[in-house]
Amino acid sequence: MDLDNPEAKAYLFELYTMTQGDPEAQVSMYDVGATLGLEKTDAGTMAEDLFIQGFAELKTLSGGIGITRQGLDVLQVEGVPSPDKTVLKLGTGPVLEDQDQKNVEQVLQDIKTGLALLKQPYAQLAEIVMDIKTIEVQMLSPQPKTAIIREVLRSLHQSMAPAGPKDLAAKINSLITT
Repeated sequence: MDLDNPEAKAYLFELYTMTQGDPEAQVSMYDVGATLGLEKTDAGTMAEDLFIQGFAELKTLSGGIGITRQGLDVLQVEGVPSPDKTVLKLGTGPVLEDQDQKNVEQVLQDIKTGLALLKQPYAQLAEIVMDIKTIEVQMLSPQPKTAIIREVLRSLHQSMAPAGPKDLAAKINSLITT
């Protein structure tokens, strides 16, 4: 399935509408399908196909789903405006604030998506993956440290900037220079 399929476009657009374009929000995959007149099994199948393509993600085992940034980007291409994009930054305090954590999570998701596009030697890809894991572990802390996150992002920027997508390099740069 791809977005040339009108049912897939309708499902993704309805997911966008029900979550109001917020990647943090979740709704029931069955409610999205019911709005379009789909049975539960068809709604589940449609959602699974969107998961595979990276346009939606499963948030709860009971069928809570959300739209991803990639899903928002696809809809933007299709003429749906995406929500206002805030300027990404990290605070200057010793511990990440809530918005800082959201910014890091957003960039981390973008890095993971962009990783597939990199044409780097295995050793360099392994280094990038370890930096990603370091950030993920730090984000598990009740008080993630700003300095640690910033330094690992600086390392990622150096590793990815030459061969990575320019918009991703700009996002990482905006986090490490604030």
